[in-house]
Amino acid sequence: MNRKYFLMKKFSLFLPVVIGALILFSCSKELPNENKSNQPPATRLFLVPESDLRETVSKQHLYYYGEDADGIVSGFLLAVVKGKLAGVTPDTIGYTWTTKADTIIAMPLLAARDSFTVVVRAVDNRFSALSIPSGAIVRLSPSPYWDVNGNGVFDGADIALPSMSGGVDPKGALQLFPIRNTPPRVSFAVNAIDSTVIQQPDTTYTAATFSWFGTDDDGNNTIASYRIALNDTSSSSRWFTLSGAATGVTIVVSRAASDPSGSEVDADVYTGTYPSMQYKGKVPGLRLNSANTIFLQARDVAGEYSPAAKLPGTGKKWYVKKPQGRMLLVGDYSAGDKDDVIAYYRSMFASTQIARGTLGSFDVLDKLNFPASLNPAFVKTLQLYDMVLWITDRFPSIKPAQVSLYNYTQSGGKVIFTTTFATDLSYSDLRALNDFAPLDSITTDVVNTGNKPPTNADSRLNARTQILPMMPGYPVLAADTVNVYGDIISSHTVNVKRIYKRTDSQYIYRLDSSRVATPRYKGSPEIACIDNAKRFVMFALPLNIVNGAPRNLPLFFKQVVENEFGIR
Repeated sequence: MNRKYFLMKKFSLFLPVVIGALILFSCSKELPNENKSNQPPATRLFLVPESDLRETVSKQHLYYYGEDADGIVSGFLLAVVKGKLAGVTPDTIGYTWTTKADTIIAMPLLAARDSFTVVVRAVDNRFSALSIPSGAIVRLSPSPYWDVNGNGVFDGADIALPSMSGGVDPKGALQLFPIRNTPPRVSFAVNAIDSTVIQQPDTTYTAATFSWFGTDDDGNNTIASYRIALNDTSSSSRWFTLSGAATGVTIVVSRAASDPSGSEVDADVYTGTYPSMQYKGKVPGLRLNSANTIFLQARDVAGEYSPAAKLPGTGKKWYVKKPQGRMLLVGDYSAGDKDDVIAYYRSMFASTQIARGTLGSFDVLDKLNFPASLNPAFVKTLQLYDMVLWITDRFPSIKPAQVSLYNYTQSGGKVIFTTTFATDLSYSDLRALNDFAPLDSITTDVVNTGNKPPTNADSRLNARTQILPMMPGYPVLAADTVNVYGDIISSHTVNVKRIYKRTDSQYIYRLDSSRVATPRYKGSPEIACIDNAKRFVMFALPLNIVNGAPRNLPLFFKQVVENEFGIR
């Protein structure tokens, strides 16, 4: 017997033994394709960037993932529980459903220090991720359900989630977070266009509005209050406290308080906008005829204050001027003769024919110093005065006038609005005019710029053109033959536009073109009106150009100021 035959015979005898052993061994292990019982997933939770769990802040970025040996993870149940939690049995927690593997949470810290347990439980694909929306509140007891109404009790408004049973990690991942309080932050409101802080005008009278926003990493709901101070923060008595819901204040010093006062005065503090402003109290320390600074802090529920924000910013000033006159002249004027026009009106109102000359010392508010907040700062500024004379060039600030003058007259204020309009007036500007002036509309005729057929609009007003009264008590007026510089002129460059009054008002003047060799106007266009409440006079010409012979402008002002407005 050769050696090769012997080996083959020996191997053939040994092969059944090997196969039998393999079969016997396989009986103690699962085959790869053998059916397995469904296994719940497991959950892992980790932190970035720190995971050593030292005392930390309440805002955390959490990362987590799930493992499922026999399927895939479709989502997670996430909860934050105050205090230390040993486990989730029995489970009475309200979870938030998410399909994301990370989230940013702000634990609701209501004390200087506290601890919270984060619980994450993976859910496998026995439950469809499309069954409920992200953010839905899920409870697992007595059986899984979507707590639609959030009352913690399974009732008719809720939706059962039977496919979630058995698919939730029974243990979950739990992590305790020792948390310390983070001080809040506060900033004054910013411009939406360039994100710069909204500053006060360089100069204001004794009314100003300030807005702000506060944030806190522990949750903005932990801001308990705000406080403001004027100029001096050296003691608690200088601070004025507001609720955590406040987003701004208006400080006002009335004429009754400022007229007899010295250099420093308490200011009334209001929240809200006119006419529903709410009085909150007084803050001390507003300096009259001087530069001022306002300080702002936020305080959280743990008692910590934010760093103080302040206005004005570096390189800026906020000068508060003490009101002096009974009348405010609003210089809505960009033209180069502005100062001369204001001087003209000051001389006019110094006449004893008009309220005994008591309006000649009027205050002036330049358009460059219009308050950033039209309501309520601008409204409250106007309310410091018995009367407002609003003068404009060809480009009146119609939107600021819409907000401030409407509210001012509704509170009883008196207004003379003297203007000339731009060549083209937009529809939105016309609607705004309807809100504050006794106008229904203005002519849409093309402006007559030369020897064209007569229209209701013109590019100039010829000297000596008469402005004729349409109500008793009003004198004849005429276009002047000189300008504010004293130069002799033949016409004034203004945009003359016929006005159409509202039904609750009366015309008081019209143009007379009968003496013009070549008529430039259709008929005799109405040019001024007064509302029936005797609060608002609209004159669609600059009044400083209509004191031509017989120089009756003082009599016009006397009629309006004394007889219509009742100011003496």
